[in-house]
Formats: sequence, C-alpha cells, structure tokens
Amino acid sequence: MMSCFPPCFDCHHGTFGSCRPTSLARDANKGPTTAAQVTVAFEGTITCEDKAAGIQEELAALAATNASEKAQKHVCVEEQAVVVTSDCPANLKLADVSEEVQAPSLANELDEEAGLPPLGVKWQVLYEQKPFSPKSLFPPLIWIPQYWRTYHGGIREEDRPYVGELPFSLKGDTIAGLTVGVMLVPQCLAFALLAGLPIQTGLYSSFLPLLVYALFGTMRQVQTGPTALMCLLTGQALDSLGVTTAGPRIAGATLMALLVAAISILLGMLRVGGVVNFISHTVLSAFSTAAGITILTSQIKDVLGIKIPRSKYWWETVKDLVLTVDETHVPTFIMGLTILVVLLTLKYWKSAGSAEKRGKHLIWRFFPKNKSSLAFRSLKLVADLSSLLAVLTGGLWAWAYRAAGVEGVKLVGTVQTDGLTAGLPGEGYYSELFGDSTLFVSAATIAVVGFLESVAVGGKFAAMSKYIFDPNQELIALGLANLASSFVSGFPVTGGFSRSAVNVTFGATSLLSVVISSLLVLLAVYILLPAIALLPLASMAPIIMQGAIVFIDVHEFQVAFRSYPGELLVMIATLIVSLALTVKEGLLAGFVCSVLKTLYEIANPNLALVGEIQGNFRDMRYFPQAQQAPNAVVVRMDAQVHFANSGKLKDFVFKAVQVRESMGTKIDYAVIDGKSVNSIDLTGCQMLEGLAEALAGRKQKLVVANLKAPIAALLHTTGVQKHIQKYGGQLCLDLHEAMELITDPAADWGPAADKVSGLVETRGLVAKSPGGSMSPKARQAEPVGAATP
Repeated sequence: MMSCFPPCFDCHHGTFGSCRPTSLARDANKGPTTAAQVTVAFEGTITCEDKAAGIQEELAALAATNASEKAQKHVCVEEQAVVVTSDCPANLKLADVSEEVQAPSLANELDEEAGLPPLGVKWQVLYEQKPFSPKSLFPPLIWIPQYWRTYHGGIREEDRPYVGELPFSLKGDTIAGLTVGVMLVPQCLAFALLAGLPIQTGLYSSFLPLLVYALFGTMRQVQTGPTALMCLLTGQALDSLGVTTAGPRIAGATLMALLVAAISILLGMLRVGGVVNFISHTVLSAFSTAAGITILTSQIKDVLGIKIPRSKYWWETVKDLVLTVDETHVPTFIMGLTILVVLLTLKYWKSAGSAEKRGKHLIWRFFPKNKSSLAFRSLKLVADLSSLLAVLTGGLWAWAYRAAGVEGVKLVGTVQTDGLTAGLPGEGYYSELFGDSTLFVSAATIAVVGFLESVAVGGKFAAMSKYIFDPNQELIALGLANLASSFVSGFPVTGGFSRSAVNVTFGATSLLSVVISSLLVLLAVYILLPAIALLPLASMAPIIMQGAIVFIDVHEFQVAFRSYPGELLVMIATLIVSLALTVKEGLLAGFVCSVLKTLYEIANPNLALVGEIQGNFRDMRYFPQAQQAPNAVVVRMDAQVHFANSGKLKDFVFKAVQVRESMGTKIDYAVIDGKSVNSIDLTGCQMLEGLAEALAGRKQKLVVANLKAPIAALLHTTGVQKHIQKYGGQLCLDLHEAMELITDPAADWGPAADKVSGLVETRGLVAKSPGGSMSPKARQAEPVGAATP
C-alpha cells in the first residue's frame, strides 16, 4: 500500500494528504481492524474519505462474489489496490484471507460513479508535462497574491507547491533583508578587490542585479550578488585578456556580465537547465577546492602587508609570496591575522553542532552551548555579521595605528564617489576586448558555474522547506540580473551560500528580503563610499579568505580515495590543471576526464555469471553458494547493449560456456539475463543474431530471458526473435519460466514465444498513450524480475 501525498483528483483537498483515509497497510501490520475502511492507492493518488465510503458497498459485493464468506476481503485491480475490511474475528488476519480479482472494467465504472478519473487516465498524470503558464515568466504574479492571502484569508490548496512548509512572513523578510544587507556591503567590497576591480563596482553589482532577480527568480530564500567564486573567475578571465588598468578591467567585466546574461537567458529559453548535470559532482568538488586554494593564496599578500604583482597563474602567486615574505609588514600582519582568527573561530563555532557535541569539544566547551540562551543568540548574531565586524574592527585598528604614528598599513585608497552611473557594457574598449575568444569561453564557464552555485544553494533550502522552483526560470532570472549588472558598471553575479544561509537563519520567506537588502546597498553607495577609502586591505582579505575556505572539500577526496579510484583520478586531474593553469581550464579538463571515464565504463560494463539462490539470480562472485543450471550458463550484463560493449558480452558468453565445459559439464543453452538491459541498438541486435548462429555451430542454443517489455517488442520487430528461433533459441519474458523450459527436454516454448509476439501490439499502444506512457496491456506483460545484488 502506498503513501498518499498528492491532492485528491476529485476535490483537490490537501496536497500533503489532509483528506487521505487511514492506510490499511499500516493497520494490517498491527492486526485486524474493526472500523470499516476503504483505501484506494494508485501510484500516489487517493480518493477522499467521503468518496471512498461511497463505493464501499459495491466493492464489498464484488469481493463477496469472488471469494469465500470470510469477513475480510482484498481486491487488487491491476496496480490500483482497493482494500475492504469489515468487523471480523480477532484471530483473523489480512494475509490469511486476501484474494486478488482482476477487474479493471469494474474499477473504471466505480471510479466514474465516484467522480474520479478512470483507471486508464489516473496513472498517466505521472507522465504529463506541466503546461506552460505566462505567469511563470514573472513569478511575482504568483507569489505576491499568495503573500497577500497569507494575511487575508489563508493560502489556497493550489498555493501549497509554492508555499511548501514555509509560510510567508513580512516580519521575517524584513529582519532577514536588513541583516543580509548589512552583511552584503563589506562582502561585495572585498569581492570586487578579489576580481581586481575598483572597490565601488562591488556595490554597483549588489543593487540593481538584486532587484531584477527578485522580479524573475523562483528560489525564495536565495540572496544574489557577488560571490568569491564568480569574482575569481571574472578576475582570471580579465587577467587572460591582459587588461590591467581600471578602465579596461571595468569595461571587460561589464562585457563579461553581458555575455553571461545572453548565455543564461538562451539556455533558460531553450529549457535546457538540466544541461549542467553533465558536470559531475566529483569534478565540481575538485574545481571548487582548486578555486578555494587559489582565492586563499591571492589574499595572503594583503594579510602580510606585502606588495606583489597580480598573477595569472596560482603557482606564480606562490612563487612571488615566497620571494617577498621577508618584506612582511608586522603591524599589518598582526591586524590581518587577528581578524582572520576571529572570523574563523566564529565560523566554526556557529557550525559546531548540538550542545552535547559542543560540550565535548576541546575549545567550544568554553563557549555558549545552549541555543536558547541569550549569550548563544547574541554570539550567533555576531558570527552572522562577522564581515561587518571585520570591517569596523579594521577601520578602528587602522585609525589607532595612524594615531600612534605607525606607517605602512595599506588602505583601499581613492574611491569614485559619483554614485550609480549607467553605461553601455564594454564601451570604449570593444576592439581591445572582442579580439580574443577567451572572453566568450570565460563567459560560458561563468554562466554554467554561476547557475550551479545558485541552484546548489537555493535547491538545498527549497528541499528543506518543501517548496518548488523552476531551474529554467532561474537561468533566465540570473541572466537578467547579470544583464542589469552590465549596464551599471558591475560584474557577473549569482546566488551566494553564506548570505543565503544568513537569510534563512533570520527568517526570510520570499524575495522581498532581497529587495530590502538591495536598498541598503543603494544607501551605502551614496553614504559610505567616502569612508571606504580609509579601510585597510588587511581587514578585507580575511573576509574573502573566510568565504574561500567553504570551497575546499578534503572529505570528497578522502571518500574517492577509499571507494572510487576512477573518480579520484578525475578529481586529481581537475585540481592539478586548475592550479597549474586557471580554474576555467581545470573545469574543462575535469569535464573531459569524466566523459572519458564514463565512456570507459560504458564500454566495459559489469558482466556476471549468475546462479539461483532462494529464487533469485545472483552474481556468483558474491554468492558462490548459488546454484547453476545443470545444462546451461546464465550471464548478465548490467548496462545497455550497444556498439561499444556488445562485443564484450558476446566474448563473455563464450568464455562462460568454455569454463563450464572445461569442468566437465555439457552445456546445451547459453542464457542472457536481460533484467538490467533497458536499451539495445542495431549493433547489439546483430550481435545476438551472430551469437545464436555461433552457438548453433557448437550444438548449443541461445535464450534471452527476463526481458523488459519494450526490449522484447524491439527484438521481435527487428527480426532478432525469428533469427534466434531459426537456430533453436528463444526469447522469454521471465527468467524462471526460461529455466524451467531449459531443464525439460519435452517443454513447449510456444506460449513463451507468443507472449513476446503479443508485445508488438502493446508497444503500439504505448506509443499512442499520452507522453509515451505504458498502457494497461503493457503493465500486464511487464515481468517482475529477480533482485540483483
């Protein structure tokens, strides 16, 4: 019996099952029930209590005419399970009296009387595509009315997928927006320095892009803006173009944002948000680790108070640091190191876990542990606003140095204070910037990585609160945000993890919090810019370094080392190339390596000699006690059968036959267990024909069994079945049936062959079904295969 969370088809009560009747599957485990119940469960769809009660008598009558006079009956209509119970003796259990009746026509009639969609319609909903709605292109048309209804009459049932378990809260959005806005100002300034851009461009990239994202985004708790990873990619791309002065770098950054916008919007309009799934998790982990190492290294100079040229490659930066480390400015180093230690302490304390874990920790035991205490909440607020703490501390520290006559502390310096200005992206530098294809490659990389970063952040919080978002619309929203950034002297932006986490912590429930944060940034543009010139670089660098540490993922390398050697090689290649060249080339190298690894695995699938144990067919390597057929070998390939691996399957079959024969066993049949095969191409079909013919030359026959319905129908229509039968072999839908026929010399293979032939008509019905979904006939023909280790 299946759980029931989607809404009722008839009354649409309760997306989360507010109207679902009691599940008999649960009650049956406890013993017999005395209350008359009806539960209709069909792939997650149920009827309401009142509708179920309305058909109880007819179902009971059906059960009574097809079973004994026992009080409890079980009627199973195809995959729609209808359970009827009535008062019964305490010693009567459901399993003792259950009976199955195939009655789809009656089920349709009962559904019709109950006001439900017919059986043949209900399950097809699973395969239907969501219809396009113009509102999806401008999400505020969806969530603003829901916001209003939260405070005026309550949300509607159709709102639940969007609201999830996170009801809208104006108070939460306001507090979160103000808090993140205070946090964003120092962060965006620091990230601009990471990209090698004038510090005010960080503020420019944190106002209009946020407003635009709020109008078009669907991830309710994501805070967009500059991030360490995007700024690193932007800075390295500008370094590759050879632009070093402020004017060309700003022009290059705006042009980069424009290209990122165009690529993102195009991908979103083409509805290919899933294209990013072709970059594996291991590649992204290694790429992020390399990015974190690169960012950390680039900021050491500001903490040490030394001056080295901006380098294109990570190893050049390391070399310059080693050669100039003796020039460390001690007062600057003391300030920078102190701020960095405080930031990291607050960061790791905040994520230290439960009070019990904190109490056992060597250091955190001396910090507040009770999450409900005022001391804990106060310190957590300080940790959330640690970026602001770093800037204020650094500013006061630098003032104290000046007052004490300490010289040599490097400050941000001159800052343009004209406020926001609009302009064309790349204006005045088109010929200089467009002459290099690196710009386009870098923009494509930034677009993909930015989308991945944003969806990884927003998707996590959406899953936690169980509300939906549209990845394709996210591409469009990020594209439009970057488009806005390109016209206000900004650089590429995306969703940031640390700010989004704080946004969630302080109760954000909608993108209204993003709007509030952007307005704070706008105030900073016109009020704080003059004061920013006096901030020491040693107070900005720790902010960047704190964010960079998040990207370094040693754990993934450890897991790959222990369990996935192939993945480890891909990760190492990605890391090495990223550090030797740039992270852009590292990402490309990781992608190529992961594709080559995938191709290798496709061409070399798992091939197994299987035997029977307790009714299941298992790999003999892991279950040596499994019994093999006396006159046959059974092999299984856990992959699609196509041109890259069909030869391997053929060779393995011959080798398995030869090994059994060398042990003195006479082999009459070679059986291929097709349970794991869900696709086969023409090369695979030709391989089966050739294998059948070759085995016939050895006076042996080929049997292909345990086939999925579409594969069996395909082998029939391509003539493979007739070719195999010509040489004495057969196709069979069920492996157990095939083994019984193999062991009986007088067995009639006709019925098994007829089942395969009958699937041709079924396959036609499948093709005509909505969305290519499987018809009732196909479901009846689909075999239930043995479990696989």
